[in-house]
This record gives sequence, structure tokens and C-alpha cells, in this order.
Amino acid sequence: MVPPAGLPLARFESLFRETPHFGGAFVLLVGLFAIATAAYAQDISIVPTLRAGDSFQLEVIRIRQNSAQPQQNGKSTTRVNVLVLSSSADGSVIEWVPGATVFDNPQVALNPLVASSAQALRDIRFQLNLNADGELLGIANQAELAPRLKTVVDAVVRDLAARMPEDQRQGFLNVIGQVLSVDVLIASATRDAATYLGLNGAALAVGQAVVVDIEQPSPLGGDPLPAKFRVRMESATADVASLKTTTTYDPAALMRLTRSLAKQAGSPIPPEQFINLPPIQMSDEGSFLFDRKRGLMREVKVNRRIVVGPNRRLDAWEIRLIDAR
Repeated sequence: MVPPAGLPLARFESLFRETPHFGGAFVLLVGLFAIATAAYAQDISIVPTLRAGDSFQLEVIRIRQNSAQPQQNGKSTTRVNVLVLSSSADGSVIEWVPGATVFDNPQVALNPLVASSAQALRDIRFQLNLNADGELLGIANQAELAPRLKTVVDAVVRDLAARMPEDQRQGFLNVIGQVLSVDVLIASATRDAATYLGLNGAALAVGQAVVVDIEQPSPLGGDPLPAKFRVRMESATADVASLKTTTTYDPAALMRLTRSLAKQAGSPIPPEQFINLPPIQMSDEGSFLFDRKRGLMREVKVNRRIVVGPNRRLDAWEIRLIDAR
């Protein structure tokens, strides 16, 4: 798909690049799980075992395959150190610390926006509040982190803007404010955590599925994106439980988001062009493997597939537990 004239292709495509994020919508899902499964004595509960002083390490892999820009295909890998700072009957506080991000595609690594966004989060110590079931509630130290991240963002934006022709600079700044900001960087780090912790609190019997209508936060703010979320307990043994999820987004809402993006970029789409745009399809498929003995999610895989006209895109995330103490 070719974006409207004047709309940067990279930003147009990045609209549909957001990491799977269960976030606030998942709070509702957990309540529905509890209601839907209250009568099942054989329910398998996904509740992590977190004790103060425990630590573990995760490997977060992000994979991109884009038929429209194959030169940008590749993967990045980030190690994340997690430490349980405190734990009680009411919940826990964990420290989530991303390390360096390594790109396997040199072209991607040389992209100043991508590289700056990834490295800005290196060694930042996010303190995350979890409830008693291990659900992510929010960031405990956001007020402390925001000024540090703002300094990084301001320096990167100044450097990138200085490379732009004068007549394109304001449009660039309008778009970059949506792509690279303190809020976006914080969301980038916490949505990895939200993905890893996303099914915590669920209680399902083997073979049981729950389907609900949810609303996911829009990457541009404003109205949320309607979606249909399904989770099923595939199997369970004394050692592990396996779950699968699907999220299907409303195509009409995705088209409205495209129109909003074009307007913010200073290139509004005329109605006669908008109706001729090809439909957008976006869906997520996830698999979760919960280690019942260790009380931690052992592996999470989420594939986001996007179809826009003839173009196909896959954004995949794999999070693996590689060390626990």
C-alpha cells in the first residue's frame, strides 16, 4: 500500500507496529475469567510465585518480516533482568531492567531513530506494581524516570531534526512527537512486561475458552481500538500449562486510525481517496507456556499479522525465561 502523498512511509507503517499489549483491557478479562470459571474445580490458575529477593532473566526477541520493505527484515534481542523488590498478600513490586539491544540487520542498527529508541531504555530501572495475582498495575517510579528519559528524547529529536530540510522540519517534528516521546519509551518498555505478565490471574479448565470484546489503547491516543480477544487452556500437566490467544482488530477502526494519522502528519486524505484505500487486517496470535513448578511464565510467543492490500507484514515477539534464582 502506498501512503497518501506527504505521509512518511515509515510512520504510516509504524502505526500498526505496536507491541501486543493486554494492559488495562486485560484487567476486565481476568474478572471475566473468574466469573466464567467459578464452577470448575479443575481450573488451572496462572499466578506467579514471587518472593522478595528472587530474580530471573528474560530474553526478549522481536522479529520483523515486511513484504514492502524486505531490507528492513530482521530481529533484535534484549536481555531483561527482573528482581522482586517486595512481595505480600496484596501484591508485589518488581524491578524490570532492559539491557542492551542487539540487531541482526546492520541496516536497522544504523537507523538513528530505531537505535536511539532501543538504547535509551538500556539499564533503566522500571519498578512495576503487580496485584496479588501478578497482574501489572502500573509503574511505581514513573515520576523519577520521566525527567531522565526526557533528556534523552530531547537530544535525539534535536539531532534528527537538524538533518531535515527546513521546509520539512515542522512536519517531521509533528510526526516524531508521536513516535519518540517519554510516554512512548515508557510504553515500549512496559508493554514487553505487559505481554510477559498478560495472562496472570487467568483461571481456566483444560479445553475451556473465553471470548470477550475488548478495547485496546490507540497508539495515537483518542478513541481506543475495538478488538475481540480469545484465550484457551490447551493442555496442562503437573509441570506446565499451555494457553493460546487470538486478538482480532476491527478493520473500520484501523481505517479511521489511518485517517487520523494522515491528518496529524499534515496530509489529510480526501474522502474520495479514503474510500479507495485497501482494507486493513490486523490480528495477534499468542502461545503461553506457564511453568507450574517454578511459578513463572516459561515462554511467550506473539505473532501480529498485518495485511494491507497486497502487502504482508509479520511482527513477532518471543519472550523466554533463561535464568531464575
